[in-house]
Amino acid sequence: MAAPVWLPYVLTAFLAVTIGIFLRRFTHIVRLLRAGKAKEKRWDHISERVDSFIVNGLLQKKVYRSIPVGILHSFIFWAFVILGASVVEITAQGYTPGWQIPVPAAFLYGPLYLAEEIIAVLAMIGIAMALVRRYVVRPKKLMHEGFLDATIVLMFILGIVTSLLLFNAAEHARGVIPAQYVAWKPISGFLADVSIVALNPDLFWWVFWAAHVGLLFSFLAYILYSKHSHIVFAIVNAFFINMEPKGAIKPIDLEKTETFGAQRVEQFSLRQLLDGFACTECGRCTDSCPANATGKPLDPMRLIVNMKDTLLEQGPAILAGKTDGLPNMFATVHPEEGIWACTTCYACVYECPVFNEHVPKIIDMRRHLVLMEGKMPPEAAETMRKIEQNYNPWGIGWDQRGKWAEGLGIPTMAENGGDVDYLFWVGCAGSFDERNRKVVAAFARLMQRAGVKFAILGSEEKCTGDPARRIGNEYLFQTMAKANVETLNARGVKKIVTACPHCFNTLKNEYPQFGGTYEVIHHSQLLAELLEQGKLTPKKPVAAKVTHHDSCYLGRYNDIYDEPRQVLEALPQIQTVEMTKCRDKGFCCGAGGARMWMEETIGEKVNHRRLSHVTETGAEIVATACPYCLIMMDDAAKTKNVDASLARADIAELLDRAV
Repeated sequence: MAAPVWLPYVLTAFLAVTIGIFLRRFTHIVRLLRAGKAKEKRWDHISERVDSFIVNGLLQKKVYRSIPVGILHSFIFWAFVILGASVVEITAQGYTPGWQIPVPAAFLYGPLYLAEEIIAVLAMIGIAMALVRRYVVRPKKLMHEGFLDATIVLMFILGIVTSLLLFNAAEHARGVIPAQYVAWKPISGFLADVSIVALNPDLFWWVFWAAHVGLLFSFLAYILYSKHSHIVFAIVNAFFINMEPKGAIKPIDLEKTETFGAQRVEQFSLRQLLDGFACTECGRCTDSCPANATGKPLDPMRLIVNMKDTLLEQGPAILAGKTDGLPNMFATVHPEEGIWACTTCYACVYECPVFNEHVPKIIDMRRHLVLMEGKMPPEAAETMRKIEQNYNPWGIGWDQRGKWAEGLGIPTMAENGGDVDYLFWVGCAGSFDERNRKVVAAFARLMQRAGVKFAILGSEEKCTGDPARRIGNEYLFQTMAKANVETLNARGVKKIVTACPHCFNTLKNEYPQFGGTYEVIHHSQLLAELLEQGKLTPKKPVAAKVTHHDSCYLGRYNDIYDEPRQVLEALPQIQTVEMTKCRDKGFCCGAGGARMWMEETIGEKVNHRRLSHVTETGAEIVATACPYCLIMMDDAAKTKNVDASLARADIAELLDRAV
């Protein structure tokens, strides 16, 4: 059957309309993204970004953190990539029958055709898996208003790959496929024998040609108006990933900035706004959120999705500069209660397959509330006051900071002139919390036994400012940071060891923003090194079953998982057991993000939920490597009446007992 003479004209009009609809929407979205006022440096480290684009964008590495979902998603994703060649070829045949996409060598046509057929079948399998997951398994994280839209998208894709196979089957039945390529299309060859195309191959060739081209370009026109814009933008996010340390919050120039934080979507950066269009609405972020899991009004996915919806809704006003009177983000994106509930554990960012950055947005929203509106939970305000007055959240006199070390023979930097291997940064918890004073004393004894030369700052040490920055009080954080950097530089400090992951993260990843660049290690790293070198030799048995709780600021933020376990495994007669949620899938203790200083009145307490993970293992001891985690585990054990059956200890205390 010859092509109708009018076909090229109709096809051209159809392509012009559908591609035009796509480009119009795409251009509008780009204009909205460029309306973001905050500036970020995302064009540096080009080679690393290209690597991320390939590994995370094309090869979908992060999607495979959930293997079943990763498999079904990769089938669908690669259908788009491989079938791109067939789209060009089949569409062009509306103008020039028999046209083939040019390839470097003729022998490549066969493998290309086989790949198209195989990937089409795999895509159908992936779609079937996705539909079963949505309509049979029905995980809570997928049960939202994007459910129907996702089904429409899946049906579009199913129609596209099915029409491709049937189109190829019609070609088989017509006998127009060159003989050397017939064997490379085995699936469509099978369909040619068993399907309806054999009844009238010429007619069905045109039917499925029209179906394939029509579905594909209709889908193109539809996609940016749907909740699946990630098909276009997610791969872009993989290029513009954050190349700064994960634990570093972007600083504010307090002298040049007039508006702090963000209360409107356009106050975010282009890259932050891009997250909304890259979001797959898979719900992994919310599913991993400890605040959400324990009944708090925080929904990380909703934060991202609502940000995009608000940007689209308010877009005309934003582009026209007429935003007065429009509701702010706390009304349209996420309520304040949820913003305060965040523990900044980083699980949402870590689990997101498209590199959305939830925590920095929450910090920016907190910054606005604190610095522009003077709002924060009353307990947090009291904590900030204590830091301002006594340089620590406990509010104990700053001159008492070194009292824990009395009688231990530990010099201060002022006393020995800085002739040390390490400055031991004790931190506020180690200095003022009665329980954690025992931890830093144990660690100090271990260093002394191993011959490590160290000193402390004593009363010269101040809070690093971590609680202030995470609560949104950037002004107080920078005050603390600059004062500490001045002291550290004046004392000639080069190497720092600390037992607090929050101090570790701040000193290592954030103090360089203020001229403080040091070699910073965590006490678990130093202890593991001393054990390996034979400078510490555990001899006394620790005959107990022990499970390790991973600190978020040590693990997800700084990728330190093995060293604490190496210390534990070196203890004689110890039996270690892992919790289900451990290592990079660990569950927060509830203290991060300055939450340790705020009341937890909604839902289950996060540390109580974490305690349940501990008790499930049957462990007799829960080991930590963070003073905040130790405090939270201690509190939970006492509150839940397992104080007698479950001991809580830092890894340094356990090692100190053994040596």
